[in-house]
Amino acid sequence: MIFLILIILIFSLLSPTYSQSSGSFGFSDAKSISMAFTYVSNSRGVDAIGVNPANLALQGKKRFNIKSYLPVPELNFYFRTPISIDKYNYFFGGVDDGSGKLVGRYLNNDEKEELKEMLGETDLIFNLNINHLSMSYYHSEKIGAFGFGIVDRLGMRFKPSKSFTDLVFSGLYPNQVYAFSDLIAKVSIWREVSFSYARKITDIESNYLKNLLAGITFKFISGYYYLSTEKNDSYFQNEAENIIKGKFDYTILHALSPDFAKNYGKDSIVSIKDFRFSFSPTAAGSGFGFDIGFSGDINDYLKAAIAITDIGSIKWDNNQATIKNNSEFTFEGYSTKEELDSLKNKFNKATSDITTPFSSGLPTTLRLGISFQVDKAPFIKSFPGSLLVAFDYNQGFNNEIGNSTIPRFSLGFEWDYLKLPFIRTGFSFGGIVGFTWSFGIGFNAGPLEFNFASSNFAALLSPNSTRKLNFAMDSKWKF
Repeated sequence: MIFLILIILIFSLLSPTYSQSSGSFGFSDAKSISMAFTYVSNSRGVDAIGVNPANLALQGKKRFNIKSYLPVPELNFYFRTPISIDKYNYFFGGVDDGSGKLVGRYLNNDEKEELKEMLGETDLIFNLNINHLSMSYYHSEKIGAFGFGIVDRLGMRFKPSKSFTDLVFSGLYPNQVYAFSDLIAKVSIWREVSFSYARKITDIESNYLKNLLAGITFKFISGYYYLSTEKNDSYFQNEAENIIKGKFDYTILHALSPDFAKNYGKDSIVSIKDFRFSFSPTAAGSGFGFDIGFSGDINDYLKAAIAITDIGSIKWDNNQATIKNNSEFTFEGYSTKEELDSLKNKFNKATSDITTPFSSGLPTTLRLGISFQVDKAPFIKSFPGSLLVAFDYNQGFNNEIGNSTIPRFSLGFEWDYLKLPFIRTGFSFGGIVGFTWSFGIGFNAGPLEFNFASSNFAALLSPNSTRKLNFAMDSKWKF
């Protein structure tokens, strides 16, 4: 765990974070974050990479966009924890015993149940993207548009088994089966080098669509770390006379760069001294993926779009291990060394395959979006400034990092009035992150654009009571 934390810190400090989208609830640019991750039809230029490559072919006022470290490095992080700061202080901060001494709090049954529900029902999620360079260039309607990006991604998702929290807070009950199939543990670190192309396919004369744009992105991937509990059907039961019987039945996939440490499977000892820093570590796996998207104007004020992103996989074939266990055990109480050794052997029947490669999927996602430019609608006679309203539907096809098979809906707004800062807000529903209310502002300063956002506006108003933390800012050169 110390080693894993070290990796996270190093990648966090390596450079500023960037947020091409990944998965159904992965990060996007600060502008889209302020609109509650609404981006399929309304993203433009470099912000379309990873979301809908077709939008690269939308001609804007500026042909060339670039994001990097200057002038303001992009910062974007998302963290969700099962317990808020004020609840943590309440349950674990201690209480005054009356003499000024801080002692532990004794919980009543209602408090135990509340804490158990919080810890057992909510995933711990951490997502971080690191940008090195991204750019887009629109040449012409005939030639099309091009995009390029280099981004590192780090994600973590952990959810303890409900049986584990029941055991901790309620104790061991007779004849109750404690199953651990709902435990989730995933960590992944990989780098993407992407190349995108988009152009107008054709002008369409119909009542439903005026023109059609298409785009594609190819992604070349280097995998640096992967950990996943692919299967966990382990369980145990407290039977008569306090005899505990159960079964280990799990499969764990684990791979890491040889520059991080040597992977010995079940006997692995990963220590900090084995770590070797490198800007480009030796890959533990490699893969290929692509995005494909379409976008079209329904009329002068309505636009629709569809995209499928992160189609592909990573093959882990360097310093990898598949760890399995399928063995039954019985615990009747032991007192001698021989009996304790016998019990230890029952818990240590895992097998490790360090020669066979395995694969993991990319966070494949279907994205649908529609945007409405209110001030351009013929039935709106007068409107102060310009107002964009956009709606998205995102559906993940797996539960890899940044993704969820639970559909997510979002509604975003962007208002520009008299060249004042852009005011943006939005609401997102569904997915594993649940309801969020986003807010942000943007400024144009000549060739520079600055954006600031949070996908959880409530956290800005009451940071101690929230379980979701997100802040994003970025700068973009436009020529």
